[in-house]
Amino acid sequence: MAELPAELNPQNWSKSRKWVNVVLIAVQGTLSPISSTLLAVGQFQVDESFRVTDSYISALPVAMYVLGLGIGPLYLAPLSEMYGRRMVYIVNFGIFALLNVGCALVQNDAGLIVLRLLAGLTGSAGPSLGGGTIGDMFKREERGGAQAAYGFGPTFGPAIGGLIGGYIADRAGWRWLMWVTAIAAAVTTLASALLLRETYAPYLLARLHGKRSAPTSTGGFLHAFTRPLRMLLFAPISTAMSFYMALIYGILYLHLVTIPLLFGPMPLYGLFTYGWQGGNEGLAYLGAGTGCLLSLVCCVLTLNRSYRYLCKKYGEQKPEYRMPFMQLGMLLTPGGLLMYGWTAHAQLPFIVPLIGAGLFAFGMLITYICIQTYLVDAFGEYAASALAATIVLRSIGGALLSIFGANLYKNLGYGWCGFELTRVHLYRGAPDPDRSLVLRRTSARKAVPLLISSPYVYTLGK
Repeated sequence: MAELPAELNPQNWSKSRKWVNVVLIAVQGTLSPISSTLLAVGQFQVDESFRVTDSYISALPVAMYVLGLGIGPLYLAPLSEMYGRRMVYIVNFGIFALLNVGCALVQNDAGLIVLRLLAGLTGSAGPSLGGGTIGDMFKREERGGAQAAYGFGPTFGPAIGGLIGGYIADRAGWRWLMWVTAIAAAVTTLASALLLRETYAPYLLARLHGKRSAPTSTGGFLHAFTRPLRMLLFAPISTAMSFYMALIYGILYLHLVTIPLLFGPMPLYGLFTYGWQGGNEGLAYLGAGTGCLLSLVCCVLTLNRSYRYLCKKYGEQKPEYRMPFMQLGMLLTPGGLLMYGWTAHAQLPFIVPLIGAGLFAFGMLITYICIQTYLVDAFGEYAASALAATIVLRSIGGALLSIFGANLYKNLGYGWCGFELTRVHLYRGAPDPDRSLVLRRTSARKAVPLLISSPYVYTLGK
């Protein structure tokens, strides 16, 4: 950053220019997750159209899309660190729009599953690169609010998809779910081509010197492409955070794709349902959506202030100062799961399980934003690769629980399924805030630069 002329340094841009970029990447980061659950509420129509009877195959269009969102960052993050963020955003989201046109026109379930996987791969640019882009533009003490605004999309987006998808599918059919996505993606691509500015400093510096790409370091092109996987496997911070995010994001998708079981018009698998009809079952997504919205407000108002307070108190800037609110989220998440499952099991008024869903989403989004901001602070210019490593496992967790979610509820019921998920979260997922090397032992964080710069650890280098 220091080598760039002041007028080219993204951190010296005006607030309006920075926030135009934030809005555009946030829209991309929201549209892709919206598309993941848009089809979930229309899945019964898809099954009827293509004569699908197996519950596992029925779940694949959503699961493969979520899996694509996880695999995509493995190549998109290194590309963005070589050829800049802007090109990756625009090219991939344009292809994403075209693939959704294909989904709207496809004539068999196998073709839909393949196209959804490819759409997930290309649509993952917004959800995976946004954290790195914000790190490019904002100083550490300023980026908490921007990360919160951006983080709203990847978590609230699935709830929006469920909310509007029910009405679109009920009135226009499931194919219009894909047409709406394609149109919105095309408009966003055009706006990005006109207004989105490049933010990645090494690429800007390379272009200033007449080069076409940023240097790929001693390992070369292949080394750059394997960086996210190496961070996932050999950086303890990235590994621990990735596994935890995989768990809670998987539970989120399990909740979202099984909402039709609890609120749909007809009971399935012998489970209780509130029997909402006429597309109104999509309103049940407002429980998680409201929790996400309140969490966003909380993060915008508190994250930067708490970070600046801790930096001033201890006289230094450390990524670990992003963690206090993560611990709050870790406590709220299992409480919401238990409340949702057992109140549904007891067939209490619909508002009670929706409050539980909101509590879960509130805690989950706080945790998500804290982890994302922490990784951006800790990994600096390689933040996109660190976030890509997290997104890979996160999306695999979402894909797996999307496939098996209906059968989990079928076999365990609402209450015991919620209890088992809570037990897994408490005993296998959540990092121990007192003992975790991620949260307390800064020596582990200080060792991470060895993974990306030390000539001694050549195979793990940049």
